Amino acid sequence: MPARKEVEKYARVGTKDCWHPYGLQGLNPEKFATVVSRILKGKFDLLTLKWEKGDSLDKAPRFN
Repeated sequence: MPARKEVEKYARVGTKDCWHPYGLQGLNPEKFATVVSRILKGKFDLLTLKWEKGDSLDKAPRFN
């Protein structure tokens, strides 16, 4: 196949502002402290792990 003639443009990666508790486990200590402080200030959301049967993602409660 021949090479593309034009360069592909991708959208910028946004800031992750919604965190799952399991996602916090793999962070280094400095990043963890930054994310947790922003969660406590209300800038980031923390998803809850407990779901009632029949709940969908758009109805999932979030901690602010």
